[in-house]
This record gives sequence, structure tokens and C-alpha cells, in this order.
Amino acid sequence: MRKIGSFVLVLLILVMSVVPAFAQERPSVLEILENDADGRFTTLVAAIDAAGLREALEAEGPFTVLAPTNDAFAAALETMGVSPEQALALGEGLQPILLKHVIAGQYFFRNLTGGPTIETLGGESVTFNLTDGVFTVNGVGISDPDQLGSNGIVHAIDGVIMPDALAGGAAEATPEPTPEATPAPAVEAPARPTLGELLAADADGRFTTLLAAVDAAGLTDALSAEGPLTVLAPTNDAFAAALSYLGVSAEDLLADTATLTQVLTYHVIPGQYFFRNLTAGPTLETLEGDTVQFSLADGVFSVNGVGISDPDQLASNGIFHVIDGVLLPPALAEAAAANRAHVRYVHLSSDYGPADVFADGELAASGVEFGGASDWIEIAAGSLQVGIAPAGSEGRPNQIGIDTLEPGSWTTVVVVGSNANQSVRINYITEDYSAPADGRARVSVLHAVEGLGVVDVLANDGLLIGALAYPGSNDGNDGLDTRDVPAGTYAISLNQAGTSTEILDAGNFRFEAGANYLVVAAGAPGNARLLVFTTPAPAAE
Repeated sequence: MRKIGSFVLVLLILVMSVVPAFAQERPSVLEILENDADGRFTTLVAAIDAAGLREALEAEGPFTVLAPTNDAFAAALETMGVSPEQALALGEGLQPILLKHVIAGQYFFRNLTGGPTIETLGGESVTFNLTDGVFTVNGVGISDPDQLGSNGIVHAIDGVIMPDALAGGAAEATPEPTPEATPAPAVEAPARPTLGELLAADADGRFTTLLAAVDAAGLTDALSAEGPLTVLAPTNDAFAAALSYLGVSAEDLLADTATLTQVLTYHVIPGQYFFRNLTAGPTLETLEGDTVQFSLADGVFSVNGVGISDPDQLASNGIFHVIDGVLLPPALAEAAAANRAHVRYVHLSSDYGPADVFADGELAASGVEFGGASDWIEIAAGSLQVGIAPAGSEGRPNQIGIDTLEPGSWTTVVVVGSNANQSVRINYITEDYSAPADGRARVSVLHAVEGLGVVDVLANDGLLIGALAYPGSNDGNDGLDTRDVPAGTYAISLNQAGTSTEILDAGNFRFEAGANYLVVAAGAPGNARLLVFTTPAPAAE
């Protein structure tokens, strides 16, 4: 069954028991530095205060902050022969150094791996580079990127980037220590949250579906275990797309704990892997037992072809990377790929007016005009309920049809009948998309003119299809018949069945070898016309 519409209700009940009611507001970039769980930026924060830049970094932004760690500052000061007291005594003289570590705008690591050169607030540029899995800025390692705040983003770096004018000569410009200069007080770093707590506290509430699934599978405690673990965390949107792709309801998925556990454990890797450990493209084994493949190509970071949009979210027992899709273990992926069907929607009711088409309660196409058709859409096989409503009416579909789409099938869903006669209805037509013989085209002809009677279809004055009736009007026929014909140009016409009385001269049509054609007689008696919908032959491999 395809019950996507019930997903929200089930999920709401589950989510309320495992996550806060409201997402927390993100901290500012300065608060990220001050509240770092490992206390890595106390020297940087002290320097920001000494330089009078606190208010600037509390502004709206956005900013990209290249944040040297305490160890980075200690190494730089030792190299220059300068004590922390002497450095802090510079006061506003620190601004050129600090502002070379701040860029206007918000640049995620994915925006930087192509190696751009970007101007800093200090007026000088810095250049990023990613080579052999090592990510740097001006040759300094970037060890912990993409810490997202309310007014920007922080990348932890392993060195201090000196302004051009001070590089190599900062020691001579440093004054003697003053009595007022004192080291920054030691601050005890808060404990990092666990993976489960970090996912639940996401400021944008992106993981409520993931947490509900983890709870349903009985894996909540695993996210608080010692670890370390690397979790590939799909967003709510990723789960919604996966449910649609699989064609399963939320109830069925959450109730199938074996499959749910298999999927979830495929998103967990033993050990702690930062993005810098993954950009070289390793293949790693998951807790489920199968492997996943990482890649960084043209600045796009992915796993099994799924984008990694927000990496390196560090917890006390591991790390998680935000991904834009749900990963399926190979066996499940193969089964899902085999369970696909194709569907398109064709509007053939000449007096209905523009229509909105709904599939399983969701809008599939809007404002479709008479004679219009959607592209072929690939969906999960199974039950499909299609309805229509006047375009823009925002009402419930007033005509509904239900059918089952088999794996590998090609189904055209047509709206036929007359609004004036209150005979509008939904018909499902299964077409044959197996390969025709060499040099031949496949032509399916549909009779969709209510009241026209039974017709013969002629091609070049020869009978192509005989006694074709309007759907359901003649012993329950569906109004469709199919022939394979030699590729070429054909003059198509309709006669009253069994007579030479011509009803419609439709003109010439070219049928190409290997292609599929749906030829439709549509409209009203006395004003009928032929519509042709083409699916080209597949490209040669």
C-alpha cells in the first residue's frame, strides 16, 4: 500500500516522546567559541575582547570565522618569542591579525574545497586548498569545519594566519608587558552532548524523523553508548523522499523493525571519522555489515552518491554528518530498484477545463489543459489512487480511480468523459513497452470520444485496428488496441466500424523505429481530433 498521507500523524506521536517540542536557537559565532566543549578557543576569545571586537562578532553577519585553537596561538607566540601577556597588551593592535581570520559571508567547507581566494575583513586575501584529503587555508590545516551559528560559521584551524605586514616581524612590534595585562581566566569546558542529544537539540529540528525511527527500532540507547561512532544522519526531507521512493507507508516501515534496523545500522560506522578522513574516498564497513563509499569530486562531498551537506557535528561519543538522502543496504536497494513502475497523466475530457491531478492525495500536476500530458514519472509499484479537481479549486478531487501498478509496467492514467454529461472518469491504461522488432514502431490507439460509436482505424487506407469502441461501451473493453508497424509515414483516418463512411481524416504521422506511440481520438462527436504522444526509442548503449 502507498499511504504516504498518514506519515505525519504517526510521526508526530513518536516524535513528541523523543525530542523537544521546539528546536533550540543556534548560538552566535562568538558563543560557539566561548562554549566549545573542549575549551579550545579561550585564547582567541581573550584576544577578541582585548582588541575590542566582541560587539562586531555579535552583529548580524553572516561571518566565516577561521578560529585558531589555543595550541595554534601557543605555537605562534613561541615562534615569535612573545608571551600571552604581551600579545593581549597590544589591544586594538591585534585587530589586523584577528580580522585576517574573518570573512564576510557564510562559506561552508563545500564552498571552499575548490580552492577559492577570498578577501578577509582585514583587507587581505586567504586561499583555501584541498589536496590529498588535506584541507588548508594559507597552508594552515583546517581541522574542524562547519560549526554553524546564528550569524555565521566557524572553522577551527591549526595555526595563526599573520597579516602580510607582520609576517615574520610581529615580535619587534610587540611592547613590553604592562602591569594591567593578565592572562585570560581558565574556563571549564562544558561536557559535549551524546550523539542522541546532539541530534535532538538540532537548532533547525532536522532529525525528528530519524529519532522517531531510532526509537521505533529500539536503538535509542545505542546513540548514548560509549562509541565512538560515525553516524550518517538523514534529514526529515530525506526520509520523506525515501518513503515516497519505496512506496511504503510510515506505519508499515516503523512496524517492520527488522528492515528498519537494517537501514539504520547501515548509517552507522564504528569509529570517529572527520570529513578530513573521508575526502580521499575511503570505503568503510557499517554496523549493518555492508560498506559505504565516500567521494569528493568537483567540490561535492558524498557517500554512495548522496550529498553530505553538513559534516563534522562532534559529540561526546562520536560524530555525525548530515546527509541529504537515506542510504539503502545493497540488497534492499536492489529490491527497491526492481519494484519500480512508470506512470503519466493525460487529460482527454474536452469540456472539463484545466485540471489538477492528485496521486495518493498529493498534487501530481496542476492546471493540465485538455490534450495535455505529463512526462513519464517513475514511482514505486503498488496501489495508486488518482483523482482530479478543477484547477486551483483547492477542493477535494471529484473523480477518483484506483488501480495496481505492477513492477516494470508503463501506465497512462487518462481523464475521459464529458463534464456536461457528468460522465468524467479516470481510466488506467497499461501500455506494452517491451522492445518492438527491428525496424518497427509500436502504436497504441485509444478511443476517447464519448458518443462517437465504434470505429475502424485505417493507416494508408488499410485497416490497422477494427471495431474500436469507447472505453466500457462495448462488452467492457478498455478502448485501447496496439499494433507493431514498420517504421514510416502513415495517413491515419477513422471510419464508422464496418463501413466506408469516414469520420475523421487525421493526416500524416511519422512512426520511428523502436519508439512507442499513443494515438488518441479525443474531443466530442463532430469535433474530434487525433492526439499523438510519443516516447522515443531508448538510446543505443
